[in-house]
Amino acid sequence: MKTLSLLIWVGFYLALLLPTANVLATTNAQTLTQSNARYQPHSPEQIIARWDTTAAQVTNTTRVMNADSISQLANDYLSKASQPGYSHLYGIAEAVLKPQVESGSNHLPTLLAWAQVQQHQHRFSLAQQTLSLILLQDAAQPTALLLKARLHLIQGELSAAKKTCMALLGKVDLLTLGACNLEVRSSESEQALRESYAQLQQLIASQGLPRDERNLWLLQMLADMALRLNQPERALQHLQQVSHKNSLSYWVQWADINLALGDSPAVIQQLTPLINNAPQQDDALLLRLVIAEKNLLQDSPIHEQLAQRMQLRIARDDQAHAAEVALFFLQVQPDAQQALYWAERNWQLAREASDKLLLERAQQAVALDLTHLQQEG
Repeated sequence: MKTLSLLIWVGFYLALLLPTANVLATTNAQTLTQSNARYQPHSPEQIIARWDTTAAQVTNTTRVMNADSISQLANDYLSKASQPGYSHLYGIAEAVLKPQVESGSNHLPTLLAWAQVQQHQHRFSLAQQTLSLILLQDAAQPTALLLKARLHLIQGELSAAKKTCMALLGKVDLLTLGACNLEVRSSESEQALRESYAQLQQLIASQGLPRDERNLWLLQMLADMALRLNQPERALQHLQQVSHKNSLSYWVQWADINLALGDSPAVIQQLTPLINNAPQQDDALLLRLVIAEKNLLQDSPIHEQLAQRMQLRIARDDQAHAAEVALFFLQVQPDAQQALYWAERNWQLAREASDKLLLERAQQAVALDLTHLQQEG
């Protein structure tokens, strides 16, 4: 198969968080000042703050670059951005691409990278509009079709997703075509999920597990199906086969599976150094680490840190992170009404199986609270 700019696979499952997710967020906020006390520098030469000027510097640099170089630079940032602690690079990639997009560029690699950034930031309509521009130029562009199918699936548009997958016939290999169709079909019903899971395993067995970017995509797809079938042991077995375990979406999914297995110690052991060694801390990993600690009745400073981050999300009405806020109010700081509000906000954007389950859990929490009130009355 020809190269399909398969960087999109890395971000596909981020939409699940957040995710998901898995194939690609705005620049993460810098750590808030921990104290409001006035600070006096020890000397005029002392550095008291550093400001990240990377985006501005890169934007200035790209003014003298051609379209191919700009899209390659953006894709380099997107590849790094998928790793834990580097999501701020999505903002830099967006800054690199924005002048070209706003100038009306029809450069396909630029538009593809732009669509990936918008998908990751949950701007699904804008991503779809960009993909439509690409497909007007090249109706057979496989990367655009794959991403378009994924976006339809995220939004619960199964018929459109299936139609888009079928448009890949003759443009990609059998494994890629089959996986696209089976992922969509797995969302149709419980029976379809079971059949799709079995068929995807058979397809991979016959075609072989690729070592390129599809390795992560396919194994995360299998793990997701297994977890939805309440088979976390099988899900973990699939993830253990991933060749490069360096993406945020991998570690979020790995943590969710181990929490489903009741193995909170493993989550703490793996996520603690991963978070501490990252240049920035990801909310999705912090959330799962706190859940694991609470399961073991442990407490640490990250609990307060996470609570502050969630309050910031709420203050911003951050719909892109609504799933994480809802999960926070379900498992960390129980508040059924808040959990339901944010689960509904998330459902307005994303309608995959995990989003439906999150909404149902929040609805059940509210119903349980109501039952307790009635019993007390």
